[in-house]
Amino acid sequence: MKKARVTVVIPTYNRAKFLPRAIRSILKQNTKHWKLLIVDDGSTDDTKKVVKRFLEDERIRYVRLKKNRGVSYALKKALSMVDTPFFVQLDADDWFEKKTIKACLKAMKKSSNKVAMVYGNEKVWKQSKSGKIKYVKTKKKRQLKGKYDFITYHPMVYPRFYRRKALRSVGGWTTKVPHGGRFAEDRQILLKLAGRYPFKWINKPLYNHLTHANNNSRKSNSKKYAAVTSYLYKDALKRWGNKYKPVFTWKKGRLKVKKLVKR
Repeated sequence: MKKARVTVVIPTYNRAKFLPRAIRSILKQNTKHWKLLIVDDGSTDDTKKVVKRFLEDERIRYVRLKKNRGVSYALKKALSMVDTPFFVQLDADDWFEKKTIKACLKAMKKSSNKVAMVYGNEKVWKQSKSGKIKYVKTKKKRQLKGKYDFITYHPMVYPRFYRRKALRSVGGWTTKVPHGGRFAEDRQILLKLAGRYPFKWINKPLYNHLTHANNNSRKSNSKKYAAVTSYLYKDALKRWGNKYKPVFTWKKGRLKVKKLVKR
């Protein structure tokens, strides 16, 4: 049997009702050579029960953490367990397109081994209060042109298909940031990687992102995200030689870097 080249990691906390769709999207991939690692960050709902029925597939592994420590901790734990060359994160309330893994593996194969991450375009869906899901739009991303370009590029990129070696070389995720790494874990790791490696864009819709009332990025968490992102940007710029200082702005309820000014 051909060895798996990628591990899909689903960090999850109290997302039992969303998990089956995420898991099924992996089972439906047009390649069979993957592993799936579900890291349960101390859920108090039916997560364990929901996942149990999928564990007959030997490619799927479930790990439950005793205590809720936040998504950065869960991903750091996952990175210590992943033994494939590539690592891709899938949020528990989102799902992949059928071609996602194959397209990302192909892009990595064609790329320089210095490329730390590939990403694609993202379909956005919205869940109403009644639970109905409606397609909203497809967000087309673009090729990021280096570390400073990433700082002023506001949209998050999906899927984040990483080279495991690169993740480990920058130390992976840390909880030694504001709010213990519970917020903006995506920007945290990308800023670490961007300082040393290029990223590559695939111009195809590869990820389905669901917006709903309980997203971690909901409006009520905006001040927490602001504290984290402000810290992360300033820390990154300092690591990169302190050549620029960030000018911040609020955009759609989120703190962003409007521009960089030479010191």
